[in-house]
Amino acid sequence: MPRQGRKRKKTRTHVVETDERITSALHSNDELKIPRSLVIRRGKCESELVELVSDLRKLMRPYTAVNFKEDATNRKVTLAHYANSLTGSMGVTHILAVSQNASKITLRMGRTPSGPTLSFRIKRFTLGRQIRSVQRRPYDSTKAFESPPIVVTNNFGDVSAAPHVKLMRITFQNMFPAINVSTVKLGDCRRVVLFNFIRRDVDEKQSATGAGGENDDLEDEEVEIRHYAIRAKPVGVDRKVRRLVEAKIPNLSNLNDISEYITNSGIAGGELSDSEAEDETSHVVLPGKYRGKGNNPSQKSALKLVEIGPRLRLKLYKVERALASGDVMYHAYVHKTPSEIAALKSRKDGEVTLKKRRREEQEANVARKKGAKEEKKEAREVRRKDREEKAMAELRGEAAMGGGGDDGDDESESGSEESSRGEEESGSSEEEEEGESDEEEELAAWANK
Repeated sequence: MPRQGRKRKKTRTHVVETDERITSALHSNDELKIPRSLVIRRGKCESELVELVSDLRKLMRPYTAVNFKEDATNRKVTLAHYANSLTGSMGVTHILAVSQNASKITLRMGRTPSGPTLSFRIKRFTLGRQIRSVQRRPYDSTKAFESPPIVVTNNFGDVSAAPHVKLMRITFQNMFPAINVSTVKLGDCRRVVLFNFIRRDVDEKQSATGAGGENDDLEDEEVEIRHYAIRAKPVGVDRKVRRLVEAKIPNLSNLNDISEYITNSGIAGGELSDSEAEDETSHVVLPGKYRGKGNNPSQKSALKLVEIGPRLRLKLYKVERALASGDVMYHAYVHKTPSEIAALKSRKDGEVTLKKRRREEQEANVARKKGAKEEKKEAREVRRKDREEKAMAELRGEAAMGGGGDDGDDESESGSEESSRGEEESGSSEEEEEGESDEEEELAAWANK
């Protein structure tokens, strides 16, 4: 252990579970539960719909792909393809697809990866640009989109509501992260998204259509979507004082002193703030600091909603069990009896079975053709090897035959050399014998003498 002064200091080598690590683990777990959306357009669309898609992405911020570049003209890229590609990598939980044809504009909301899918018909819509153009003081703040909005569902009923109505409410709520009231910060509550369910009676529809003839497209069940920003201003303060608090310097060129600006009744002195509504229900006491000058803790302020768009009017006409496929759980215009539903389901099951059997047959045929192709390839390889071996054998035979003729010539040459050598030896032996016979005759003659 290292020493520090007179005392030894222990160095810890093991990992200690600190509060920071536990907090980060809990934070990452909460991040995984946050729903993330993807807004795309499919097919050829008008420029207004392209801008509507941009406004919807702005509404779904911050947990959405704002700069996503989709291939809208490629019809082979289905919603299932987007879900399979982006669910695991980007954590996308909901897909909103806008499409257009000659008769209607459709908005489909699907839960990835297994559904359900809600198909809406967009009856009418207003862009955020159009809303801001008619406002006297439009709201424009980029920091308001750094936190998720507050979701408000109105008039959707209670537990006794219809199943498709409850499914709409649950889908709208689950597209945005849930707010924990005990831990939420006041400064993060900057926007509100309102989903208002509109119910109309038959008598109301008939009176509306018979009165002017302009409301022929009225439906009995529609959903209205509004997008607001929250603006807070202090109340009980003179308008001129509030302007000074908000750091808005007035024109004092015609005055001698700042007191003349505040006390002079001829210049609209003593007026209350324009944010103070006649209804005091909008007046609240802030528990903490909120955005804006004068919105301090324990200060009474008036809350005002400023619409920032877009504004949509939707009609649910179909609910599918899977992602853009599967059984139709609800249809607003097509109603079938239980027997018709059973017959349709049996026919669909037969089609699925037939498709599966044909797919298996096709795979078996492909495997058989592939096996035959491999066999032909192996047979060609065997024939090629046989030809190569045969050619090599022929080359070896010709080489062997050429080598045998050369040996015969060598043997004949060696035989001639041996015969000539033998003749020479035989000649020398005869000469030796003749010499010996002559010597013997000379010795015999000398002995007689």
